[in-house]
Amino acid sequence: MKTHDQLQHYLGDFGTFQKFITLLVVLLSPLWGVTGISMTFLMATPEHHCRVHEPGSSGEHGLSPESLNHSIPLENLDGRSVYSSCLMYVQTNETKTGENRSTTPCIHGYEYDRTYYHRTIATEHDLVCERTWLNEMGKSVFFVGLSLGGIVSGIATDRFGRHPTLIVCLFLHLVLGIGTSFASNFATFVILRAMVGAAGVGYYFCSMVIAAEIVGPSKRNAVGMAIVTGGSFGFAFSGFLAYLIRDWWKLQLAQALMTAPFLMFYWWLLSESPRWLLTNNRVDEAKAVIQMAAKMNKVVIPDDAIFSETEKLSNETEEDSSRKYGVLDLFRKPRLRKITIATCVTWFTEVCVYYGLILGSVELAGDPYLNFILGCSLEVVLNAVTLAAMERFGRKPVIGGSILVAGTCSMASAMTRGFPKVSRGFAMVGRSGIGISFCSLMVYTPEVFPTVVRGTGLGLANMCSRLGSVLTPFVSLLGDVWQPLPMVTFGTLCFVASLAIYTLPETLGVPLADTLEDSENFGRPEDPFRESLCFAVQHRCVKTLDNKSS
Repeated sequence: MKTHDQLQHYLGDFGTFQKFITLLVVLLSPLWGVTGISMTFLMATPEHHCRVHEPGSSGEHGLSPESLNHSIPLENLDGRSVYSSCLMYVQTNETKTGENRSTTPCIHGYEYDRTYYHRTIATEHDLVCERTWLNEMGKSVFFVGLSLGGIVSGIATDRFGRHPTLIVCLFLHLVLGIGTSFASNFATFVILRAMVGAAGVGYYFCSMVIAAEIVGPSKRNAVGMAIVTGGSFGFAFSGFLAYLIRDWWKLQLAQALMTAPFLMFYWWLLSESPRWLLTNNRVDEAKAVIQMAAKMNKVVIPDDAIFSETEKLSNETEEDSSRKYGVLDLFRKPRLRKITIATCVTWFTEVCVYYGLILGSVELAGDPYLNFILGCSLEVVLNAVTLAAMERFGRKPVIGGSILVAGTCSMASAMTRGFPKVSRGFAMVGRSGIGISFCSLMVYTPEVFPTVVRGTGLGLANMCSRLGSVLTPFVSLLGDVWQPLPMVTFGTLCFVASLAIYTLPETLGVPLADTLEDSENFGRPEDPFRESLCFAVQHRCVKTLDNKSS
């Protein structure tokens, strides 16, 4: 039994100390949920058409139906005639029928439907029609920020500690978030918003690592799902907040100011991970945290037990504690290298599909706020089912099975575009499937990496996933080529990710690995199904050879 696991035996898996730390990180997770998904509303594009200089009327988008018919051409969309978003008739004194009149791109700007969105980045800077790519680029730059934030904070949390990295990220999140709300131009908004995302993913991953390292194996799944569910609450709350605040800069400012209470109190309330302290040979600090935990848990750990176990670890890690681990260490050992590659592939595909389906939810028929909140609320409910399934069947079957459901429903949604309600139903089920899979993956990933590179591994997986999320807005643009193509693409990616999942080890009830050497023997040896299959094939081959030789 490893030193930290021996001390964990004294403290228990989930005493008062662990419950308190868990409460702190769970309360923090909705803040990340708001930050991570609010671009859906900050950069939303409402329905629009060319602005026409006609005084007065109160019809759709500020024009009467007669003025619209006279000024805006009709286009065919899914068998429906709709007013063009990007073209207008050339205004002349001649009277011609619609088919014979010349059209031109909007020359006086645009009129936007204010039914759902009052003021967004897209409406403020006219990021529509030939400038739509700027909107998609802004979302992609945000995802790049998430990618860089994940890997930088991951390396920082392994090198400098979980607690200081989390506090720095909260500070940056507050300051940069306030700055973003006062951005005077689109470029400034995009850059600052990407930095806000980087800080947000930094404190979120730090909190997940702290929770995974403080609680015992029997409670890791429940605590991890509680954190992820908190993020889902944040998603839903983001939709509710956007419904109340429909001006983008006020919405951004409100999100930034939500960080202030956490920054004020978490420096004092949140403890450093004793597992990280022990692994980095900071024995005196580890003793202080362990003694505080024992006091809160109302258990007695003999002083000689703390001294002997920590000194034993000090002697074992004295040489390695001065070593600084980095990304390359994830590829030094064969088994860890396999885990790293498979995890990165899975994150890439899952996040691409996850954000693709979420961003698409506001484009479904009906109220975008209601669609969004319903989808996020459904995730919260399904997380309870996910928790029970992961405890009963393990991590891998739940992750792989739910992503297969998402892939199948994405394909079905694409094939039923002619039946909007049916297609919408498949899309919502698919979103729930990918949400379950992604939430399970968030719990699972910190478990498969050893303590010395846990933050780095999580950060690298996040960086690879953001490569997928960077592509998400552009995958959505494939609908201009063939409308079902984005959903077909997402479905295909789901099937790819399900294959990568089954190359990874199961972690249910398994103690965490601490060193690179521990990772080589980490997890259950093999899946029972795979072992039985290999045995059957081997037995058949031997029997065939025996028959031939006889």
